[in-house]
Amino acid sequence: MTRGGSTRGSAREGSAAQEAGPLLDVRDLSVTYGNGASGAEQVALSVRAGEIVAVLGRNGAGKTSLLRGIAGFLPSEHTRVAGVASIDGVNVAGRDPGQSFRHGIVLVPERNKVFSSLTVAEHLRLAARAGHHPDAPCAFEALERLRTRRAGLLSGGERQMLALEAAFRNEPRLLLVDEASLGLAPVMVKELMSRLKEIARERSTAVIAVEQDAAAALRLADRYYVMNHGRVVSDGLARDVSAVGLAAEYLGTVR
Repeated sequence: MTRGGSTRGSAREGSAAQEAGPLLDVRDLSVTYGNGASGAEQVALSVRAGEIVAVLGRNGAGKTSLLRGIAGFLPSEHTRVAGVASIDGVNVAGRDPGQSFRHGIVLVPERNKVFSSLTVAEHLRLAARAGHHPDAPCAFEALERLRTRRAGLLSGGERQMLALEAAFRNEPRLLLVDEASLGLAPVMVKELMSRLKEIARERSTAVIAVEQDAAAALRLADRYYVMNHGRVVSDGLARDVSAVGLAAEYLGTVR
């Protein structure tokens, strides 16, 4: 385990992903909002194709700012992004979401993941890339029987599945997931995370999953980073750390 924001040591060693270099390499990434508030400060992390990395931290630790710094902010948000978020050697830090999307980056946000008035089938049709049929079988099988149901009538777990299904239909190379477990029952969290891991492995999709639920995140991830006050304060292999110990030291609670 390393501390003090350095991520060049044990976090890269023994990764369960491929031996190739990182798909995404983040160095000295900082996010500053229009009112002067700092969201992230000099963050460094990496993720390989097919690898799942968890980013843990309390509310306000800078996790979402990190994801948005990679995925992009709209110009109207008046946010300054500095540093490097390099995907295949192209720095996407500070670009808008459309540009990041063209490099294969897809973000599933914490809230407002789906359109309440649209059916599941309409979501899938909107998400289907050129050359792909919207009626193709769902990776999340539970959605098959729900195709005609409006998203506003889905359970929390079903909405999360739909958001992830739509994201995967965009064929991301890097999937950023913000608080997938938020508000879900433990049995649903386990099912959702298990299937997310299977799909990412099958498709060699790199995943960065932001979570407060340390136990769920460590079951999902190959490696983890912990953020506090906008900085990375710890990182390592998920298999080498206890969720209870990690939560007690950095997060305050564990579910």
